Formats: sequence, C-alpha cells, structure tokens
Amino acid sequence: MKRSVYLAAALAIVTVAFWFCLPHADAQPTGTPAQQSEAQQAAAEQQARIEHYNQLVREQEDRARRTESLLERQEKLMDNQEKAFARFQKILDTWEQQQKQYQAYLDSLKK
Repeated sequence: MKRSVYLAAALAIVTVAFWFCLPHADAQPTGTPAQQSEAQQAAAEQQARIEHYNQLVREQEDRARRTESLLERQEKLMDNQEKAFARFQKILDTWEQQQKQYQAYLDSLKK
C-alpha cells in the first residue's frame, strides 16, 4: 500500500515538473523568414518532446495501475496463505493432542 502512495506521489511530482518546464506562451513571429522557420522548427520539436513526455507519463500511470493490481492480488494471496496456515496449525494441534491422549491410554493398559 505504501508503494502505491509513493508511486502516485512520484508520478504527481514528475507531472508537475513537466508542466513547469514547458513553455506556456506562444512567441510572436518577429525577424527574418529564416528566424521564423527556426522558431517554427523549435516549436515543432518542443511539441514532439511534449507528446513524448505525455506518452511516458501515460505509460508510467499504466504501470502504476498494474503494480497496484498486482499488489492487491499478492495481499489476497498472502491472506489466503495465512488462513490456510492457521487451519493447518489447528489440525496439527488437534492431532498432537489426540496422539497424547492415545499414548496415555496405551500407557494405562496393563502389560
């Protein structure tokens, strides 16, 4: 459970970091056509990076969901194992008690 909380917090921190690193204002085209072309190319590259980062965040969220489901499944399996062990221990204790009673009975018989 703690892992999922840490994972969600890390995901939130990464998302916020990406948000603040990205430019939020569009530049006004000024200068020569070559400079405008470079600016458009830089803007296209930035948009590609943004899309790549968004894809990485989606993949990380998907991994977090799968990890959470695996952890829940593991917890259920551990609970079932603990219940089975408790049942086995009870059966073993009962058997040992019956063996002691039977041994006491055998010891009480005259030889």
